[in-house]
Amino acid sequence: MITLNTQRITEVLRKQIANFFEAEPVLLELTQDIYNGHDAADERMLHFSNPHYWVKVMDCAFESYVRPVILCEVIYFLKKEYMDAEVEVNVDIDLSPDAQERISITASISFNDQVELERSELNNLIDLALQLKDKAWFEELSCRYNAISA
Repeated sequence: MITLNTQRITEVLRKQIANFFEAEPVLLELTQDIYNGHDAADERMLHFSNPHYWVKVMDCAFESYVRPVILCEVIYFLKKEYMDAEVEVNVDIDLSPDAQERISITASISFNDQVELERSELNNLIDLALQLKDKAWFEELSCRYNAISA
């Protein structure tokens, strides 16, 4: 699994947006479009993730216009960068008046790298692991073989 911080996500988005719109963004920054009044209720943390695909998280400025970047676009561009990956994006907005960092975004990128093997294929790989004297691989394959056999 790969974990991306705000800076790395911005770098990936800058690259993907430039490819998609065929224009280099002049500015790409996190934004908060949630009213921050003076109520006590505002002194909390808001959290958004993939199901909140409509939330605006960034402003993307080109030479002649500015457009919003919503969460589903962030997910889309990350999936274009990390093909065949599961992408989980988390946006945290700190509404407290003394917040050091008002908004942050992180992403978890995971790949389904478990291949389904049949017993005969596992037998062959176990033999290969024995020939290579790879104990860790042998144990992993043996566990998978036992799970299938059970």
